[in-house]
Amino acid sequence: MTRVADSTIKGFLYQFNKTLIEILDSEPDKEITIEGVIEDIDITSNTGEVTAIQCKYHESASSFTTSLIYKPLLQMAEAYSKSPTTKIKYKIFIHVPSEAGSVRKITQTEIDAALSTQDVNYLKIVQRISQPFCSSTFAKLVDLEFGPSLDTIEDIAKEKLDLLKIKSSDTSCILYPNAISQIAKKSSLTDEAHRKTTKLEIEKFLSGVTNTVITKWTLALKNKKEILQSMRKQLKSNLNTNSQSRYFYFEQNSINDFSNNIVTFISNFISIYHCKPSHIKTPLFAIDCNRGTIEDLAFRLYKKGIKSNTGLIGNNFIPEEFYKEPLLKKSSNRIEEREFHVRLLALTDYPNVLAHKKSDEFFFICNAIPTNVDTSDTNVHLVGANNFNELEYVMYLRETYE
Repeated sequence: MTRVADSTIKGFLYQFNKTLIEILDSEPDKEITIEGVIEDIDITSNTGEVTAIQCKYHESASSFTTSLIYKPLLQMAEAYSKSPTTKIKYKIFIHVPSEAGSVRKITQTEIDAALSTQDVNYLKIVQRISQPFCSSTFAKLVDLEFGPSLDTIEDIAKEKLDLLKIKSSDTSCILYPNAISQIAKKSSLTDEAHRKTTKLEIEKFLSGVTNTVITKWTLALKNKKEILQSMRKQLKSNLNTNSQSRYFYFEQNSINDFSNNIVTFISNFISIYHCKPSHIKTPLFAIDCNRGTIEDLAFRLYKKGIKSNTGLIGNNFIPEEFYKEPLLKKSSNRIEEREFHVRLLALTDYPNVLAHKKSDEFFFICNAIPTNVDTSDTNVHLVGANNFNELEYVMYLRETYE
């Protein structure tokens, strides 16, 4: 991961943790908008007043300078200038290592400095601010809070989750990763109404989760090792069950170097989990790609001795052909030959095929489960691994993830 990418993910994680803390500190039915209309977090009181919070994470800054907050300050000034009579209070929640644990008002001098900036990145925002604009009045509405480090805010969020007293649940490896993933998921939704939540809603969601989730967000947390170990442990009993039907969904861009590693992964999986006479359920691999990619993948697998069923007869996809059971050639309680070893599905071209037949288990190798895939009555595992080493580790195909 590049330094810029790492910094970006940390910035989002800082925002998600602050969002989680605000939710857990609020009244059960108080409405909080994740990625609000105004700022990162919009908190609406019972009287209609809004507290709009924008989060910034600057762990590499040697000291605080006003220029670090020019952008959020100007964005807030723009929002205020468009509707100065609206009941909105603003807060910039920022981490700078040399500052921590204090809250103060933004000064008029700091606002005027931002308004006078010649930085080309901010001039367009300044130009959009409606005039006349009273910086002294606006200054009374903006708080500047210096927050703790990412590691510390993660610990605070976990402590708040502990207070929910959800029975028989592991806060560090189940509740916390699921909470962060849920907030990340909501933050990406287009409809503002779907980005709204309450403490009651989050608590209800967490009360129903029993498994660890792995996404790019949870793997960026400081307890990555424990999260991977937790999922590995949870999957062990499932993987040891011989007669399970298993589906895999791969989002190619969610895992590093997909094309160069997918054939090896399928081959390794088959060699362990689909090699005995008791392994009677053919695994299905659905990929967000077109049939051309699937045909190429089938040929690459064939060269490794693995035969695929793509459901294609000529240029036509036949669901009945895709879901048929393979013919087996047995001898002395051994399977000498299978008609095919795997099912390969080009989900981009045939998006509705998975609805024809449910699996016992569904492994999603992505950061969020697609909304168009029905997961009811199925044991679901979200395994948004960064790379195939991590994926093979949690599935007992290798002993380390590094």
